[in-house]
Amino acid sequence: MTGKTNCDYAEELVKNRVIAFVPSGNSMWPTLKNKGQSVIVKYKTEKLKPMDVALYRRENGTNVLHRVMRATETGYVMCGDSQFTFENVKEENVYGVMSGFYRGKRYIETSDPEYKEQVLRWYSSEKRRKFRVKLFFFMNNLKTFPKRVLRKLFGRKNKDEGVKEDD
Repeated sequence: MTGKTNCDYAEELVKNRVIAFVPSGNSMWPTLKNKGQSVIVKYKTEKLKPMDVALYRRENGTNVLHRVMRATETGYVMCGDSQFTFENVKEENVYGVMSGFYRGKRYIETSDPEYKEQVLRWYSSEKRRKFRVKLFFFMNNLKTFPKRVLRKLFGRKNKDEGVKEDD
């Protein structure tokens, strides 16, 4: 899940030691829903462990919230819960760790045994995880299908349509 590039989460974490924000994107589904939950991120004070959810900055300046798959000598290997490609991230680019999130009005701490069990179950079978992720995105596309068809049939008029340019 990505955060806005114009917000300096690292600076806010250094100043306040904890931040809350609503992440966007589906890369952390099913743990986090797109724009559906607030997350609480604490300043990283120690080496992260596998299955922690880290807040880091990519080289292009984008803030990303992904799960630590394993630690390396120079940093971490990260992956979103609904993704299957791994990303190497340098230690100095990681500045926060998710301590919990709100699912509706319920706050879920990452130290909660039930949460930990769900995460381990999610990662226990890659085949089952791939199936569920593909099903999720298929159903999402199915929901928006009527809108896309109508847009294709009737289209949105371009504002400049009808304005003839001089040759």
